Amino acid sequence: MSETQFIRMILVDDKAVTTDLDRAGYRKMGVFVRAAVNYEETSKAMAKEKIDLIVINLDFAGVDGTALTRHLKSQPEFSAVPIVLTSVRTSARVRTAALEAGADLFVEQPLPRQYFIEKLKQLLEQKTRNNDRIEGAGDVKCEFNGTEMTCPISDLSQSGILVAATAAIPEGTDIVVEFDLPGGKKPVRIKGLVVRNLRNGNQITGVGIRFVQFIGDAEKRLEKHIAKTAQGDNKLQYYL
Repeated sequence: MSETQFIRMILVDDKAVTTDLDRAGYRKMGVFVRAAVNYEETSKAMAKEKIDLIVINLDFAGVDGTALTRHLKSQPEFSAVPIVLTSVRTSARVRTAALEAGADLFVEQPLPRQYFIEKLKQLLEQKTRNNDRIEGAGDVKCEFNGTEMTCPISDLSQSGILVAATAAIPEGTDIVVEFDLPGGKKPVRIKGLVVRNLRNGNQITGVGIRFVQFIGDAEKRLEKHIAKTAQGDNKLQYYL
């Protein structure tokens, strides 16, 4: 599975619609679906792991999709997470209401699953390319499959990290990274996923790791540090 296929998505819809078969279909394409029917379930799911995006079905009578979007976008901890609203209603009024509520994308349904996922990937790629990054921020310790290694950080953002490794780590490997932030009293620990090995010919020059779950207060500490020192760039495309 390539690095562009790992997506963790919350689907706000009737749980009866999110069947095991439906989840299996998404999972085959690298999309891991977490079901929710309201704000409380959405926030609990996001507290457990790093979620890439939220998809809300406007045709689900159980929630007011536009109101939920406004509420999520007003919460500092959720505001940066892309929200996609979907509906079988295709009028300009519905689309405008979705975007005015703060949705990052409106998608008309029904759509073939593959096409829908491609639209989600395009949104995520654009979001990630707009992320801030930090170059050369010290060393990182990586733990995976019972192995440890330490190497320099080449590139760091809120979404992931590029380490200057000289040995390949198979894509799809679960990994834990640990590194210090300037002035910090304890290291930042984050669970991640290897998404790419960078090569110069046959030589490995780096390993791209996409962040999956922040441990403790790591996310807030990293966000604060990046906000102080980051510079905009588009190199983060390889994290997805």
